[in-house]
Amino acid sequence: MKAIYTFCVLLSLSLCAAAQKVKPYLAIVKTNSGTSKGVLYRVDSTGLVMESDDKIVKININEIRLVKIKAVKKEYQPKQFANYDPWNENNFDKQPNGTPLRKWGEKDPTLKEEISGHIGAGIINVAGNLIAAPIHSISGSIVKFQLKGNEREKAAQLKELVYFSIHYQTNPDVAAELRQLKISGKPDKS
Repeated sequence: MKAIYTFCVLLSLSLCAAAQKVKPYLAIVKTNSGTSKGVLYRVDSTGLVMESDDKIVKININEIRLVKIKAVKKEYQPKQFANYDPWNENNFDKQPNGTPLRKWGEKDPTLKEEISGHIGAGIINVAGNLIAAPIHSISGSIVKFQLKGNEREKAAQLKELVYFSIHYQTNPDVAAELRQLKISGKPDKS
């Protein structure tokens, strides 16, 4: 019975993993010799591999001091904050004979009013996008890994860092995850 249950759990986890989309993460790696930035591709016990400026970079684990993981943001799309359209049908009421009549007894705008309305809306949209674009580009770190201490602590941090790699997202180790759940789920015999 346990074998069937384990098989069903493994099957459902692998189906969920297959349906999951891969999300690339930006890694900022500080080493003894400098800083590298790129998309985190793979992490193993010897180091990490990332794609930086259309080239593959492998960094040895002993050289790494700090790894920051950030989400890759989409390009900013300008937004329209103000719209001036005096001829929109929402500004008119239909009379019983079908002719449109401006709401609240307003008059049609003059050419000067129309031009100033369009220029004003344009200025508001440009100013709003100039303010919103830099705010959109701010991306705080999701997580930081300081690889220091003994080999056991480094291995534990690498194990957490693996989850952010593209390789792990496309090929998750479901059996190891289940073993980890099974080990951590045992009651203490105290």
